[in-house]
Amino acid sequence: MLPHAARTEGRFDPPVLAAAALRHTPCLRVPGFLPAQVADDLHRELLDGVDYERVELADVTRQWRARRPLGDVYLGTMQRKPGWRTPPTVDAALAWFESDAFVTWLSRIAGEQLTFLRPVTAYRMQRGDRLCLHDDMSDPSHAVSIAYNLSREWQPGWGGQTRFGEVTAVTPLETPPDCPIPLQEWHVANESRFVPEFNSLLVIGLDQRYAHGVAEVTVDRPRLALVGIYGRLDQATAPSTTSEEKPS
Repeated sequence: MLPHAARTEGRFDPPVLAAAALRHTPCLRVPGFLPAQVADDLHRELLDGVDYERVELADVTRQWRARRPLGDVYLGTMQRKPGWRTPPTVDAALAWFESDAFVTWLSRIAGEQLTFLRPVTAYRMQRGDRLCLHDDMSDPSHAVSIAYNLSREWQPGWGGQTRFGEVTAVTPLETPPDCPIPLQEWHVANESRFVPEFNSLLVIGLDQRYAHGVAEVTVDRPRLALVGIYGRLDQATAPSTTSEEKPS
């Protein structure tokens, strides 16, 4: 078992992983990623404090995403419910996902120099929610996706597993006029499924050869996660606000 991250001098020190680990294991999980108190505070923030908006893409994706300033999917501060007070530990953890220290740690795992693209976003999924398989390669600079899981005591029979596999085919789907992106169906082989694990970080190498998604949630409990995408330093561009991001 890997040790959890320690808090030192205003930052977190994540577990040490092998250099370029994603090249050998393109979807890997780091358990016990943050100190227990920080994980508890983040869980409470996503459960009770974050103000969510509904995101539905036809019948393939259904979930709740943290609301941001009007017209901006990716940037700006996640909105909180009226009267909610975010603890300093949460602010520090969210800022750390944007820090040079975290990007350096992630770059080592990826085996290439990465850059921060946009803040992590909170997602909440409930019974009947799901996320279609996708590759997150709407922008060729996208290199790594992370999903920090905050779902407590999740059981295998509750659905909500992160799906990851090797793409065998991509089929266009009929896209409703009000859908912001063309819908497609990814078919995969050699699929792995990761049951949500509290205080664990899932790191996914992005490539058109792979696709990931979330199986349908089948229980009346919230599936909570913080999701972010990091880019290749030599290719990164400003994020578009016209397409829907898809969490892991």
